[in-house]
Amino acid sequence: MRREIKDKTRKALMAISSVTAIAALFGIYYYLVKESLPAIRSVGAELFLSDQWYPVWEPGEYGMRALIINSLIVTVLGTLLVVPVAYFIAIYLHGFATKKEKSIVRRLIEYLSGIPSVIIAFVFLTYLSPIFPAIGIYSPQNLLLALIGLFFLTIPISTVLILESLDSVPKELEEASAALGALPLKTYMKVTTKAALPGVMNAIVLTANRIVGETIVVLLLGGGAAMVPTKLTDPFKTLTAAIASEMPEAAKFSIHYSALFFAGLVLVIFSTVFELTSVMLLRRSRR
Repeated sequence: MRREIKDKTRKALMAISSVTAIAALFGIYYYLVKESLPAIRSVGAELFLSDQWYPVWEPGEYGMRALIINSLIVTVLGTLLVVPVAYFIAIYLHGFATKKEKSIVRRLIEYLSGIPSVIIAFVFLTYLSPIFPAIGIYSPQNLLLALIGLFFLTIPISTVLILESLDSVPKELEEASAALGALPLKTYMKVTTKAALPGVMNAIVLTANRIVGETIVVLLLGGGAAMVPTKLTDPFKTLTAAIASEMPEAAKFSIHYSALFFAGLVLVIFSTVFELTSVMLLRRSRR
């Protein structure tokens, strides 16, 4: 009797937690849409079609196409920079490192993943940023510096996720490949990676999701210019940087305030797409 009561209580708590989480998610969406409506009604398609983001002018300009493009640029370039390096580190740890070496490196990586993004940004802003003007680059904060900061921020989590995917592959597959004469590196890259592909793809999606939502690194290292960069040394500004830097100064219920909520809505849509892709890949890997 007591066990039944415990089971029912546990199920009820789980149901309440699930309903609360789902309600909170829909509540966030509702709040973002509600606060974005004044900007959508007032600015309309210009939100997507214009690069003119001058919200403090009179009248203000609220075109955020450059901010959206910059968020996508930094996400794509950051992911392309991080994933190959994380993949080869994971391959080394999975197949070539000794047990002790793998344990030490993994603990070190997990420790690095806990370093706050503001510390990474502060270090690069202090020691690397002054080098750019010294070598003739006009902007000390730019896309390249932000990508370097994002690389060190996301390489630990990307490496751990890919390594877990590789480690989950049955050893029998690798032994069968070795028995057929395949070299270890070829086995890990062709057989193990293919078997772990859904997990590796999930790691890529989660890395991209981490980058698109990052704020402090792109805010401090990006330069803050609402323009689409034409080269790596140009300054830029993303949706997250605009929200973090301008929301405290935006007058409440103004069009500027509403446009920043719209920027948040776009970010949440990006993040949701990444999350749904991740869930789909995980389900496929379990089949």
